[in-house]
Amino acid sequence: MKILVTGGAGFIGKWVIDSLPSDTEIVIIDSLDPQVHKTSQNFAPELKARAVCIKDDVRNIETYRDIVEGTDIVIHLASQTGTGQSMYEVSKYVEHNANGTAKLLELISTLNHRPGRIILSSSRAIYGEGAYTDGQTVYYPKGRNLHDLKQDKWEVYSTRGEKLSVLPMRETQLPKPTSVYGLTKLWQEQLLQNYCESQNIDLAILRFQNVYGPKQELGNPYTGIIGIFTNAVVQGNTVELFEDGLMTRDFVFVKDVAEAVVKCAFYDKPLAATINIGSGKAVTLLELVQTLAQLTGKEAKVTVSGRFRVGDIRHAVADTNTFANIFGEWTPTPLKEGLAQYLDWYLTQSPVDKTAFELSLAEMEQKGLLISKHS
Repeated sequence: MKILVTGGAGFIGKWVIDSLPSDTEIVIIDSLDPQVHKTSQNFAPELKARAVCIKDDVRNIETYRDIVEGTDIVIHLASQTGTGQSMYEVSKYVEHNANGTAKLLELISTLNHRPGRIILSSSRAIYGEGAYTDGQTVYYPKGRNLHDLKQDKWEVYSTRGEKLSVLPMRETQLPKPTSVYGLTKLWQEQLLQNYCESQNIDLAILRFQNVYGPKQELGNPYTGIIGIFTNAVVQGNTVELFEDGLMTRDFVFVKDVAEAVVKCAFYDKPLAATINIGSGKAVTLLELVQTLAQLTGKEAKVTVSGRFRVGDIRHAVADTNTFANIFGEWTPTPLKEGLAQYLDWYLTQSPVDKTAFELSLAEMEQKGLLISKHS
């Protein structure tokens, strides 16, 4: 089996490569973007020992046609992933995520041996605010109102002003991205669906929730909220929680994600499926900080600032039944157990300066995307 992994040197990519069978022939293309790979601009030794490693942008993939020829499966992980950053570096996200995917498909069209399956790493960001209910009717809100947010109205309400209850995100829900990042992930899905249907290529779209775990770049301020919170807790700094600190997220351990990708790669029946990959558990950001503090034996210094980011959603949790129906029972790593493994790794890493994160917040504030109710 020959597998092409775009973005294979990234956080999830490293875990996927490590999870693939030892007799798999692997080709990795990764630009080693300095924002993501702050500590080194070289492929890790374990990747070079395991795969053919190409340092380049996926938009230049046609240059490597001969190396890619004979690919049986494509795992497309390459993507720009900063939700907040996407709101002001718009062309960067459109170019890399949409055009990069288009270039990949153009290359596949020229191959003598075309892959039988493509696996896309998509995102829960395509759901936007997701689905809510008042107990009778299901609503698909476009996004929270800026005026309401400035009045500390953080939850999602009906047109009659009733507070709604969030529903787990299901693959059949209407996509309503609230960020440029989410929009470009939806474009990736649609490009691949259109292309794969016309070329009779099996397509598995995996919509990841918030992925965390060892090997995640600690110095990238635009992704990895667990890394940001861990830096603050371990170093004894105050954690700023936006809104009221009670927004929820679904945190899924990276090892579980990698195993899900590999199961899709070697599934011996047609998939043609869109599949949520999450823990199925909603956790408030305040609970997350408190759990990190408990595991580290540190005091949780928290300030609930009331600031908010434009494009942020209030609640997110995955319905994981589709994965379970295809592959059997889904038993993701419990958050506390996953965080303990993450902390074991984190404490072996060099301390992280919080300056980059503070600069990213200042940049968002200057762009009008990080707002106080008094602004």
